[in-house]
Formats: sequence, C-alpha cells, structure tokens
Amino acid sequence: MILRAKDIKGHDIEITIEGEGRTFVDTEGRIVLPAFYDMHSHLENAFTLFFTGDNNSSSLEEAVEKWSKVRDSMTIEDIKRRIEKAALIELFYGTTHIRVHADTCSSNLKSVKAALLAKQELADYVDLQIVAFPEQGIDCNREGFVMASKLADLVGGKPEADEDIEEHLRLITGLAERLNKNLDVHIDQHDDKTKHSWKLLEYARTHVALSHLTSLHFYSDEEAMSLMQLIKKKKATVISSPLTAFYLNGGSSYPMPRGVTRIKDLVDHGINVCLGHDDILNAFYPSGRGDMLQVLWMAMNIERTFNPNWISLITINSEKEFGNKNYDYVILDAKNLVEAFSTLLPRWGVIRKGRLVAKNSDYPRVLDQNPYNLMRELMEQI
Repeated sequence: MILRAKDIKGHDIEITIEGEGRTFVDTEGRIVLPAFYDMHSHLENAFTLFFTGDNNSSSLEEAVEKWSKVRDSMTIEDIKRRIEKAALIELFYGTTHIRVHADTCSSNLKSVKAALLAKQELADYVDLQIVAFPEQGIDCNREGFVMASKLADLVGGKPEADEDIEEHLRLITGLAERLNKNLDVHIDQHDDKTKHSWKLLEYARTHVALSHLTSLHFYSDEEAMSLMQLIKKKKATVISSPLTAFYLNGGSSYPMPRGVTRIKDLVDHGINVCLGHDDILNAFYPSGRGDMLQVLWMAMNIERTFNPNWISLITINSEKEFGNKNYDYVILDAKNLVEAFSTLLPRWGVIRKGRLVAKNSDYPRVLDQNPYNLMRELMEQI
C-alpha cells in the first residue's frame, strides 16, 4: 500500500507500507512528519493515581512518598506490563522513541529489570532507552544504582535527593566515564535558585542531558546567560517536561512562579532542547494521555510562542539526543501544524519500520457534520 500525504512544506510525499499490496490511499492533504520522541518518561508508574491516591499538596515530595509506598508491592511482570501498555498508548499518538527513567530504589531493582524486559518485547514497535534513575537518591541503594547503571543505556541522577550533593555529582559523572555512557540527570528542578548544573557540567566527561532545569526561571538574565553559554559550550541538551513541571512547581502562594525552564531562551540561544511527557495520570501529574503533541502545545502556551518550527523539539532535536536515525512517520489528522495545534486530534496513522501500526478511524459528528471540517472551512475563509 502507498500512502499519499503532504510534508510540512506542502510537498507531495508517498510512503510505502509493507505487505499491503500496490493500492494507493490518499490521505486527503494530511501532513506527514517524522514520528515523535518522548525524551523523559516514567512509564512504570503511568496510570497509578488510583493506587497512590491524590497528591494533595501538588508537590514533588508528596508524589515521591506516595509512589514509593506503591512501588515495591508490584512484581517485575506488573511493572513490565504497565510500561508496555503505556508505551503503546504513546505509539497511538505518534511516538516511536521513548526515554524511560527506571527507579533504582525499587526493591531488587524491579523497575530497571522490568524496563529492560519491556525494551526487548517492544523493539518492533517502540524504541526504549533506559536511564538508571535514583528517585530517592543514590544512598537508598548505592550498590543497586551502580549495577543498574551497567545494565541501562544511560546513567541518571538526582543530586537534590541526597544529602551530599557534591559526592552525588562526582559519583554519577565518574561512573558514566568508566562505563562510557551518557548522562541524563534530574537537576535544579525545585522552586529555588539551586545551581548544581554548573558542577555537573564541570565534572562530566561524557555527554550530558539536563532534565527539568526549572530553577533557570528564577535566575537573573545575567545568571541565565552564563549557564546557557556553558551548556552550549559543553554541547549539552536540555529536556523539559512542561506538563508535570507546571503542575508540581511554582509554589502555593502568590506571586506564583511559572515552574518551567526558559524553553524559548534556550532555543533562541542555539541549545538542543527536547521535550518529555514525564508522567501520565499518577501522583506526579494527575492527567495526560501520552500525547507529545499536547506536551508541545503546553510548552508553546507557557512560552507564548506558537512557532511551527518548534515541532523540532519532539522530532529532530530529540533524534539528535536519542542518537539514532528516525525512519518512522506520523500522519496528522490535519492539513497544517496550525490546525494540528488547534484541534489536537488523535493521529490519522503511525508508520513504524514500514508498517502501519496505529490508525484512528473515529468520525466525530455534531448533528450531521464534522466539527473539525467546520473549523477548517472557517480557517480557509480568513
């Protein structure tokens, strides 16, 4: 089967689907993009809100406490199935590459083992990268963290979770160097002006991804510029998760900070910026559906920048950080990105390794008309 669609610049494009014969399917002017990346996720606790209960303080600390009580009651098979199901939901929305932070504080490294098994089983449909992530600090299970780092694709970190931050940073950077692995570290993610990123970038001898970096929005412009120059010099990546960050950060009284890093300033400074969904319906974020287009939409709202070029934050920028060549496609149920951001419709189709692996066949109606066609007609009249 050959699908006919448009690329982002409006040029005709044909995509061959394996094993479907030589029939032609016209997508009626819908646009095709490289499939999406979710560069920061915790799939092991996706859809666990009904087990943990609500996060009444909307704080990271309460979320970690609630999750840790549930975490160890789950088996490796339980966690693996949860990761696989959540990944397939993301696949439905066009994501074929996901970086998963697996909790090294889980008993017997269950989260890490489950993530590695899920990575194997999902390989035909979704590429997973596994990060050894010490949710409650390295001190909770130092030996386990070292072992998990050997098994995982990347070495993670969360310096604020340990009492000795300096030691934490030296340990993870030294370990990454010995293992010749990249780093992806939860860092400077609180509502204060912590500056651990400087030390991390100073110590690291392998590539670094700075996850969250929410403290950057508390810095003066001079301080922010200093850090951005260092990030650029070190060729590091910044990964923001605006849905969860906006929910967890920002304080509980007014004036209320925004709780998300300076995405626009980082992009404008020429830094490689990527996005992650982070959490789905759990104690860390009580909503979401695994849709990276919705994540991008949120980022653009926060930054008041509806720039179609920002699609690169979930495509080519992420491809660079993930370190692979993306041969997968997503066909949007829209004729341009402005329409896609306005409707946030489920994807029309997703092509993985030459196979049509996801298709949305819903036909929305209002009386006898399609509401999105009404919107398209209105947009065409402007």
